[in-house]
Amino acid sequence: MPRNTRHLREHAYRLMRELEMRQVRLYDARHSCLSYLAVNGVPDVVLAAWAGHTNAAFTKRKYVTVDVEDMRAAATAWDSFHGGDRKASL
Repeated sequence: MPRNTRHLREHAYRLMRELEMRQVRLYDARHSCLSYLAVNGVPDVVLAAWAGHTNAAFTKRKYVTVDVEDMRAAATAWDSFHGGDRKASL
């Protein structure tokens, strides 16, 4: 059982190797997880609690990034609001 962050990281990397997964830094996985949850509607206070923070604004500023596919979904939603079909042009 992991006892500190180094042990947790080594344990995670060992599992990634055993499962033949691409090795990713846990820090990057944390960013990806929090960004995914934010884009999928998880409230800011829940994101902060998930990350172990008390300040939701800090969590969003530090960990949440919007990727190109998220922007594409927003553009499609906006076009559908105006009656257009953006899928044909993407």
